[in-house]
Amino acid sequence: MLRVLDENEMNSDSRASLNTPQVSILIPVYNDIDRVGLCIEKLRAMAFPQDKYEVIIIDNGSSDGTYELLQKLVSEFDNNAFRLIQCLTPGSYAARNEGLKLVQGEFVAFTDSDCLVSENWLQSLLDCWREQSESVVVAGKVSFFSDTNKNTEQSALDFENMFSMKQDQNAKNGKCITANLFCTKQLLETHGGFNEKLKSGGDVEFSQRVVSAGGKIVYSEDAEVFHPSRNKEELLIKRKRVVGGTWDAELSKASVGRKLRFCVGLVKMFLGRTKKTFMNASFSFKRKVSLTWLLFLILLTSMTEFLQLQLGKEANRT
Repeated sequence: MLRVLDENEMNSDSRASLNTPQVSILIPVYNDIDRVGLCIEKLRAMAFPQDKYEVIIIDNGSSDGTYELLQKLVSEFDNNAFRLIQCLTPGSYAARNEGLKLVQGEFVAFTDSDCLVSENWLQSLLDCWREQSESVVVAGKVSFFSDTNKNTEQSALDFENMFSMKQDQNAKNGKCITANLFCTKQLLETHGGFNEKLKSGGDVEFSQRVVSAGGKIVYSEDAEVFHPSRNKEELLIKRKRVVGGTWDAELSKASVGRKLRFCVGLVKMFLGRTKKTFMNASFSFKRKVSLTWLLFLILLTSMTEFLQLQLGKEANRT
């Protein structure tokens, strides 16, 4: 369900730009009151003409005051580049699809409400796309920063820096994540947007559809966004969501053999990452042991979630 704010609710849609933007930026948000303001601040500080982009923020039914904060922020802006809508269908991919219905730009860029874009982010994405062809998804670089508002363990920081959101590797494997994804509006429409039934992995599933149809994923080192490092608890919650997304996308109706291969793949990933950890010459032995323990917890969490899904549990939304 899509709910667009009316004039009495300070909806910036009532002040729609007379100029058609070149790029539409879509940002879904759910219960992120402490971080979304800084995300918006960085977007407003980009080195890109303000009349050439629009930002569509899609609140996904927040209950922590995020929605009310965004209403206030958007109403106070002295330009009309920011628009706020509310999508009450649970899931970030449902929110992104609702936002897609409103985009005016020829291009669409995605990032998340907890991410901070670099000054030249949007221009770098556009420059990279122009060097390619139309059936291209640009995967921009994702780097990590320490979030001072929470306790992040060293092992969690090490995990993020070694294994998380490696967009250069993603691009080589025909994948891209929506923390930093850019393509044409036409490409999104051609492939029907995102599979909003998925709670995780809908961005990867979309990019793989593009590749299967003859498109490609290209990496941009210069189009950088910064993502807050997650702590152990958040990493384990993320693993549950990733396994749940895989279950919804394919495993729920897969054969026993496919499910066994999935489990074997989890073990192989654990072993491969453990080997990489102990080969890291910059880590002390203590850091290697701490990270290996976290890798084991991630494996255990993944296996447990898989078994619970097999027994009828619904996939986690958050």
